[in-house]
Amino acid sequence: MTDIRFFVPPELLDRMKKYSEINWKKVAKTAVEQYLEKIGLADRLTAKSKFTLEDAERFGDDVKQKMWEKHKYYLEHLQK
Repeated sequence: MTDIRFFVPPELLDRMKKYSEINWKKVAKTAVEQYLEKIGLADRLTAKSKFTLEDAERFGDDVKQKMWEKHKYYLEHLQK
C-alpha cells in the first residue's frame, strides 16, 4: 500500500483534534473512494458524448444570460 501525504491547514487540524476518536485516515480514504466513483460515473455518462468544451461554454453563457434577465425583471418590478 502507498502512503499519500497532504497539507492540512492549521485551523482545520485544530478542528480535527477535537474529535481524536475519529479515524481521519479512514475518512480521507472513504472521501477519495466516493470522489473516484463520481468521476467514474461521469466518465461513463460522457464516454460517447459529442458535447464539446465550446458547447459547454455557450450553454453556460446562455444560462447566465437567462438568469440575468430573470433577476433584472424581478428588480425592475420590485421597485414599482
